[in-house]
Amino acid sequence: MHIPSGCSKLETGLIIDKVKGLIFGAILGDSLGLATEGLSKSEIEKFYGQGPIRFGMDEGGIPFIKDAFRSNFEDSDFGDDAEQVLLVMESLLANGGHFLVKDFSSRLFNYSKDGIQNLHKKPSGMNATNEAVLANPTYQTSPQKAAIEVWKTKDNLRGANGALVRAPLLGVIKFWDGTTVIENTTECCRVTHPDPRCMISCVIASTLIARLLRGQDLEIEVNMTPIPSPMTPTTPTPNITTFTDTLPVDARLQSLVRNVVETNKPMLIAPQTDRLFVTPETDMDQMQVYYHQLLDYCVPNSLNELMLDDVVNRRDTFRCLSAAIYCLTREIPAQSETDYFKKMLMDIVMQGGEADTNATVAGALLGARLGYSHLPTEWVVGMRRWEWLEDKVDEFCAFL
Repeated sequence: MHIPSGCSKLETGLIIDKVKGLIFGAILGDSLGLATEGLSKSEIEKFYGQGPIRFGMDEGGIPFIKDAFRSNFEDSDFGDDAEQVLLVMESLLANGGHFLVKDFSSRLFNYSKDGIQNLHKKPSGMNATNEAVLANPTYQTSPQKAAIEVWKTKDNLRGANGALVRAPLLGVIKFWDGTTVIENTTECCRVTHPDPRCMISCVIASTLIARLLRGQDLEIEVNMTPIPSPMTPTTPTPNITTFTDTLPVDARLQSLVRNVVETNKPMLIAPQTDRLFVTPETDMDQMQVYYHQLLDYCVPNSLNELMLDDVVNRRDTFRCLSAAIYCLTREIPAQSETDYFKKMLMDIVMQGGEADTNATVAGALLGARLGYSHLPTEWVVGMRRWEWLEDKVDEFCAFL
């Protein structure tokens, strides 16, 4: 793939820095998120207090607890969310930058059995939707058909966040071509998560990345009119104070988010009219409900109001997307990028629930915004297998 001249307001070197930041930001998010994956805020307060959690080469903070789940991982390791990002990267590299459904679905199936080739690490913690789809007898010949069958028969797996971790990287390939970005994103989402909420969440994430790489966040018209969010907690939870909630809104980036949502809303309010937006959901009243839920979740008032540790809804793709967008749209002063990245990602993790998935998506968006050069070195080089990762990511970036 070759980045055409004039397709972005950014220099090529800065684009590459952002792509590398996206990938490493996602992996850092997954790695750190393992500390609280599956825990409630009450449990987090018991084990980690107010934090921070020790990670990488940081000397301060509280070490990961070693319970039954976390004992499956080495210190500063990463899990299946990061590995799905790596699978997308490998598939794109192997196919000249083209996303091919059968190639990726085959890699995902093989990964579920043996892990990533040459990584010498078994997969652990794969999400329930992926597991159910991969177990369907038709998956290896018709993966998207298998995903629809699971969607139709297992209501409890609908609207889950598992595909969202793959979406940001799909915003990189031909980021100057919005149609290709959407096509790749929806095709990849449909491999496991054909629910319309999953598809639009993925498209919003990948489109945001594409527009950041085009530099369109620099020219978006700022709309200062606030959009109220009706979400309020319905059950009492410990109110862990977050650094992120003290930060003002970056109006430019919030306007970019609103513009991306508005542009892609036909996926929910007028589906079936474009081959890119086809969904198995046929209840148009329900689709309208989803659309209004999306609008609500895209403008949260705080991380706490998202209730990311809610037992019933913690896998909701809109909540995961909302947490990532909330971090993306905070003001970050110049010269404070690294410190703010660490604190915001830590805030996401301290919310618990699907912490690794939420932090993977948030880390990807923040990493693309700030660039690899502003990620915390003590976290990057402190990750297990970081040299292997560095070589793999550099190979992908060189391809661009």
